Amino acid sequence: MRKAFIALGVIFVALLVAFATFNQQPKYAGVSMPRADYRHLEQSRRSIKTFISALDDFDYQDAKTMAVVEKSGNQIIKHNSNNLSSTDSQALRDALYGKTGIITIVQIAKKGHYNIDSSVASRFHDKFDTIITMSVNAMNKSSAQRADIVTQMKVDLNIEAAIYRIGAKNEE
Repeated sequence: MRKAFIALGVIFVALLVAFATFNQQPKYAGVSMPRADYRHLEQSRRSIKTFISALDDFDYQDAKTMAVVEKSGNQIIKHNSNNLSSTDSQALRDALYGKTGIITIVQIAKKGHYNIDSSVASRFHDKFDTIITMSVNAMNKSSAQRADIVTQMKVDLNIEAAIYRIGAKNEE
């Protein structure tokens, strides 16, 4: 009988631990967030990685690579625009399609028959800052938490190295 109570107690404690673990909110950069926001953040990270990969694969001689760059950029806009203010949504679009936006620069490179070298890629830095910031703004409205998330996301995506790699790839 005593062993049965001990076994029952162990099972009860295990269930409590499992329940507590299951109900915890996910954390990113030390910030607890609802699961929906965490899924949004993960999708944004994947979309930005896909966009970086598309930029890395860009070749002005292959029209398909330009289509992939545009498609991945549009995915970032589509995923984030609904949850942003009109001003933030426009800033996100400008970072991609504005006069000096990333996709606009790539379109000019395609028309000019040149690939993205380091001088072109260096113009992407502040645009990626805007893209990451607006992606985080779309899911978190606390400015203190947003700063932590943006900083961690930049580290995780390793934007500076990616931009350098894109530009260095076409240096000859």
